Amino acid sequence: MRGISHAQYGQPTSASTHVEPIEYLRGCTRGVLVQLAGFGDLILALPAIDNLRAFFPAIRWTVVTRFPNRAILRNRVEDVRTLPWPPDVFHFPTLVKEVLRLRRDRFDCALHLYNIPSFRGAIAMKTFFMSMRPGLSIGRVSPYRCSPFDISWDETQSVSPHEIDLNLGMLRSLGVRSLVNVPSVSPDGDLVMQMSLLLKKQFPSVTQVVAIFPGGTQAVNRWAVTNYGTLAMMLSQEGLGVCVLGGQAEEHAARKIVEMAGKNAVSLAGHLSLEEVMALLSVVSIYVGNSSGPTHLAAALGIPCIGLFRAGDVHRFRPRGPGLIRVLHSRVECTACKGINKGRHICLETLPIEVVFKALMDMRSASPRN
Repeated sequence: MRGISHAQYGQPTSASTHVEPIEYLRGCTRGVLVQLAGFGDLILALPAIDNLRAFFPAIRWTVVTRFPNRAILRNRVEDVRTLPWPPDVFHFPTLVKEVLRLRRDRFDCALHLYNIPSFRGAIAMKTFFMSMRPGLSIGRVSPYRCSPFDISWDETQSVSPHEIDLNLGMLRSLGVRSLVNVPSVSPDGDLVMQMSLLLKKQFPSVTQVVAIFPGGTQAVNRWAVTNYGTLAMMLSQEGLGVCVLGGQAEEHAARKIVEMAGKNAVSLAGHLSLEEVMALLSVVSIYVGNSSGPTHLAAALGIPCIGLFRAGDVHRFRPRGPGLIRVLHSRVECTACKGINKGRHICLETLPIEVVFKALMDMRSASPRN
């Protein structure tokens, strides 16, 4: 199938035939899926990855992603490659080496599973795809004037602006049915046992533990640390354990929250790998956190999950999964977040602690883990 030229997707051949993308894809044996955003965005791409694997069983799929994201793809695809992304001058030798390796694999097809919102990003991705040279490239991109792909899908055709629906809409435009609509992940069984024992050691007299993640890539996505501290104190007074998660960047915030909680609280920020976080989340009772990868991870694990989001992010990045999920934000006049508040996002800043606490208590009552 690699002998079919890209021109056949836009123009009839001399025999007046036209090769549809779905026909080409059915004849492929090697495919690459590119998702170089954060691990929360990779989780939202899992339904698309699962549908492609089910619809094209003859294709051996490779996923190209960031190194920390490998844990999310455990036992999911045949091959995972990692790139230092976004690229910088220090990573250039590694990037060139990996791109040349991908080029030698001579992929029949390549699909990009994320929107490219900036002109600079489009140029970087165009360079990447031109260097990799797949037989056919497909993706979503804006601005459309600089598409790195042979086939660029118009996102306005989607039934909703959610990231999952955008990817599935692109696949449906190719003729790929949506057999999976929500992401799901499974932790390592041995690690689950280890994390369960860890929680029992940390909370010997507590039967239910709430996991909290106070971090987030952008400061505007973070509910105040003092709010989380007060929430942790209220949960502790209800007899619940509080486990604060995060990386090294969240260690100071986690210590502050534990101090404010008073008792029945512990910080594991900076002490767990992503695989261990995944296993630990699978054994807690409820999760609450900001718009972030751990929030999407908790939702995909089926854990009762409360996400604290800016109103402008909900429609595209609302967590989805097989369990109970609630998304909270204040309903204020500025929900469009169009810069009228000078960089502040009142919809998250003014979210009352009492509202989050009540949502947790309601979810505790409704949860099958109660």
